[in-house]
Amino acid sequence: MASYTAPYETRQSFKLCHGFNCTFRMPVGLDDKSWKNVMKPFKRPAKNAEKEREKMAAAIALIETYTNEQSGLAPDRGKAETFKAGHGQMDCIDEAVNTTRYLRFLDEEGVLVWHEAREPVHRGYIINGIYPHNAGAVREKETRAVYVIDSYYFDNGEEPAVVPLDIWLDNWRPAN
Repeated sequence: MASYTAPYETRQSFKLCHGFNCTFRMPVGLDDKSWKNVMKPFKRPAKNAEKEREKMAAAIALIETYTNEQSGLAPDRGKAETFKAGHGQMDCIDEAVNTTRYLRFLDEEGVLVWHEAREPVHRGYIINGIYPHNAGAVREKETRAVYVIDSYYFDNGEEPAVVPLDIWLDNWRPAN
């Protein structure tokens, strides 16, 4: 998914993927005031990795809210069940690229003590009975455990699920 991002993107100026498969890329950015709000939970470092993952999920939800407001797109609804939903709807590729970008911004800011942003993860190949799906991810520095940050199943601005990679790879989906 590296082809969907540019190395020069910063939190002040980046492209929001939307419209399925990152077909459209809307210029957006997080100004200092917005970024300060995103950073509030990180003023005090998390006491442990689990608390840091909670803070990351809250930060991603807030960033989604800001970028959606800025873009002027209709709010993205959880799951991309139809390709007729319009330019504002995001499939799992859009969500994975955007979430990965947000995790990198947090990592670059130095607020992640227990984790590091990593490349998006993928599961499913249809032939194995699992529909393809993508999501952002982080790796815990101490244990090297990977956690998936999956925003696809939730409406824009809702906190994404944080799931251990092995569980997510086993076709994890949130409870209705």
